[in-house]
Amino acid sequence: MTDSDLLMTDSIDEAEQDSLAQLQDRIAESLAEMSEAADAPAGLNQTNAQFDASDVDFGSDAWMSRLADVQGWLDFDRDLPTSDAAGFVENLVTALGFENQGDGVYVTGAGSQLTETALERLSERAELAIRLQQAFLAEIDAEGGSRASATTSWKAAWDAEGDSAETVVPEPVTAKADVWHIFQLTKKKLNLTPSYQRGDVWRTGDRQALIESILRGIPLPSIILLRTGGTTPHDVVDGKQRLTAILRFVGQHPIALLKVAEADEKYPDAGLKMHFTTDYPTFRKAWKQVMGEPLTAKLEDDYYFPFKLRADEKGGLVGPDLGLLRGKYFTQIRGNTIHVADQEVTVEDLFEGAPDYKVPVIEYTKASQSQIHEVFKLYNKQGMHLNAEEIRNAIYHDIELTKALLVAAGDASPRNSIAEIAPSLADVPGIQDLGKTLKEYGFGDARYRRTKVLGWVIAVLLSDTGGRDLASTARHIDLLLRAVQEKSSHALRNDATIADLFGLIARAADIHAAHDELWSDKFKDGDKGAKWQELQLVGSLVGITIALAGAPDDIEDRIAASADAIRAATATEAWTRPEKTQTRTQWDYIARLARGLVEGLGVDVTAASDEIRKRFGSSGVESLLGSILKTAE
Repeated sequence: MTDSDLLMTDSIDEAEQDSLAQLQDRIAESLAEMSEAADAPAGLNQTNAQFDASDVDFGSDAWMSRLADVQGWLDFDRDLPTSDAAGFVENLVTALGFENQGDGVYVTGAGSQLTETALERLSERAELAIRLQQAFLAEIDAEGGSRASATTSWKAAWDAEGDSAETVVPEPVTAKADVWHIFQLTKKKLNLTPSYQRGDVWRTGDRQALIESILRGIPLPSIILLRTGGTTPHDVVDGKQRLTAILRFVGQHPIALLKVAEADEKYPDAGLKMHFTTDYPTFRKAWKQVMGEPLTAKLEDDYYFPFKLRADEKGGLVGPDLGLLRGKYFTQIRGNTIHVADQEVTVEDLFEGAPDYKVPVIEYTKASQSQIHEVFKLYNKQGMHLNAEEIRNAIYHDIELTKALLVAAGDASPRNSIAEIAPSLADVPGIQDLGKTLKEYGFGDARYRRTKVLGWVIAVLLSDTGGRDLASTARHIDLLLRAVQEKSSHALRNDATIADLFGLIARAADIHAAHDELWSDKFKDGDKGAKWQELQLVGSLVGITIALAGAPDDIEDRIAASADAIRAATATEAWTRPEKTQTRTQWDYIARLARGLVEGLGVDVTAASDEIRKRFGSSGVESLLGSILKTAE
């Protein structure tokens, strides 16, 4: 690009300069975060260059180059030309939705400058792009995820957003916040399907989880209603899925009541209406008898009939009171006594009485349909849900291992020293380089991705499943952290053991990074080769760590002797990342990589596993590489 001196500041006052600088900083941070993605949708136009916010220089043409690097994530309706600065700005302004170029850019004697409004739109689009990028990455990493399915979802999300902002209705809205008993929601006339609401997207497990949360006394998020006036039902602006679950559980969904009333009128001697409200299992038998067909799960969903709670402990229904509720319908447990909100109540009182447990409700009393549509979009767009790593850090924040993971990954607060956050790592050599290495590999600062990678590596190394199938990534990490949290005698409750563990991994990561000759570009990323992807990195880093534990004194000699063979292997189909990363294929792939490295380096895997167990109290090597051990035996 040619120099354009786009942001001349001699014609604007100090306040305007400060406002522009703040917008530029926000844009720079967003573009830098976008560049950290280790994967991308199919066909997305993005370079492999990862850069920092400081590289996005609005005092020169550098910001345009950086924006061009990640423009695919912004999903503009046209490519921004990189050969002509003026054309770049012109196309950018058009892509941001300005019909009049003068509204998005103005010309000074030295060139063109984006207006504050244009910078605001670019900033907003960049923040939206990050949110959709993170949703894409979450889907591609999820069990059964693939680039194809994640790409479809990502593109659909952009299509739903639209290319231009809708006009905001300027008149004020009137609303009040309150807390309601559950029966006030189930007995009130509600319009669950206003035009802006999506369909019923929750599955049975989602509905069960919500009811189980209520039974445990967990507060619910706010339900948002719109009072439409007179005797007309309130519109449900936000909370439709939650309300539908509650109404179905207690047998009060209006569609279900209508269906039962129709059937009862047709077969008055069957007692359908009475059984529906007093004994749902008996209702199901009576329905089958008079209708000549059973109530299938699909029919129950179609008719919004009740569902029962889960029979296992996954929902947290444990103990002498809550445990009795598992696998039951509301009509079977309405008389059971439980403790909710520091109060002893029956299940019936909880849902149909006036206990201390209440639901927060925001009731809009004055708003036009266009305004409430705006509110609906706002509540469903704003913010980001916590991802698995953020939730994990909160749940297990009390143990030293979690804090050590954050520090070693470089995800801990830079305002505090290592000794203040994780004293166990204060004297571990090279611990600060570990996070830097992961960042250089393409795992940036966004939402604890480096912490996830390290947690995964440690869980693979140390979690002995006792012959059970390996769990999903998140559960595998959680199982290790939970064991450490619950068992005071766990080896990883000892600071010296934690220091030893991270010292081993730091050294393994250093070896991994220092020997780039081991990894073909195809292995790092089959499409581009410049950035590492999680599965490849976890599998190879686990393999190097196992080998290092088993042969710490001559690992470099082994690498020198085997480098050519290992690099050749990484270029083969056997080492290519599977398209679908279901739990089983994911673990098979990681095991294949780790096994290939351990065998390729000539390390005795049994001795390595014994060494890991001796140093850290457990070993997950047998669980991962059982086939090797069986072959060796």
